[in-house]
Amino acid sequence: MKKRMRALLAFLLCAAVAMAVAGCGTGREDPPPGGDPSGGNEEQPAVHEVFADSDFATGFDILGTGYDSEGNVSQAERGVKKSIRFGRSDPAWSVAQWYSDYNLDQSDYVLNEETFSIADTSKSVSVDRATGAITLALNAGKEFDRVQNASSLGVYWPHLLVEPKNTVPVPIADCETMTVYLDFVINKSEHHAADFGAERPGLQAQFAWFVYVQNTNEESAGYGEFLWFGFNLYDPTQLYAPHNEQQDFAGGNAGNYIYTLGAVECIGNERVKVGERTGFEMDLIAAVEQGLAAAHEAGFMTNSTVEDCSITGMNIGYEMFDVWDISTTIYDMGVSYTLKEAQ
Repeated sequence: MKKRMRALLAFLLCAAVAMAVAGCGTGREDPPPGGDPSGGNEEQPAVHEVFADSDFATGFDILGTGYDSEGNVSQAERGVKKSIRFGRSDPAWSVAQWYSDYNLDQSDYVLNEETFSIADTSKSVSVDRATGAITLALNAGKEFDRVQNASSLGVYWPHLLVEPKNTVPVPIADCETMTVYLDFVINKSEHHAADFGAERPGLQAQFAWFVYVQNTNEESAGYGEFLWFGFNLYDPTQLYAPHNEQQDFAGGNAGNYIYTLGAVECIGNERVKVGERTGFEMDLIAAVEQGLAAAHEAGFMTNSTVEDCSITGMNIGYEMFDVWDISTTIYDMGVSYTLKEAQ
């Protein structure tokens, strides 16, 4: 939010200067402050953010890989392994490194007034502390021992995600507006198939953002039902990362559903290209209505309405299904909202 406010203040300053220059020597009376010709000054609704610490100013908890010391999958190993505070406050964000063969939590880190960075053999996370921009990099060529295909991949693959730790749920029914926004660039997108004697990887990679939409109405028959509302931002095997919707088989709840907008639906027809900054802004309430309607049509979350649901969290980052090597910088992201007026 701080980054959006800086941009807004710069815009308003430029606009004020332009208006002052345009008004010089015209002989016209200047409009009253606030720009309302009638002299009124309508109060604008307060804008709030769902996710705190959008500049990553407090630090990170580093979560485990989900593997124990013997290489066995263990849910107990997905907990906090290392907590890195940038000051006195507890970190507001976590770094998830599910099913990676390497451990960020066992790495040293750099922290000073300008930067934070931590890296292991396959992954790195860094923050420009002046701007709050965060860079995530994952080289899955270090994670796999060969090029993958549908039969060789199995059910576990490396992730690198950031997610807020303790989001206070925001009921959609309380909101007049709710806007989701993202500003990012793909810095690098390569593959290491040649290292394994192949021309190209057999499978894709995914850079995506998921906002958690959950039925938090205890009076609803669908209380607890969950929608992964996603934005599929980049897939190096496709011109545009595709739309996807399906049951969430990993969620442990048959009422859960995944609804993911493709890149064209959120970013538009401009392709996401390496080195070109891009992003989007959209009405999240309308988008969630669309996602819930799709879930209902497929037979899921049929006892949940938009009014029952809250925004309860998010994650953004990579799932790597093959030997891809990708780096992305996120300059700004979040969900902002205004509240309905009290009746």
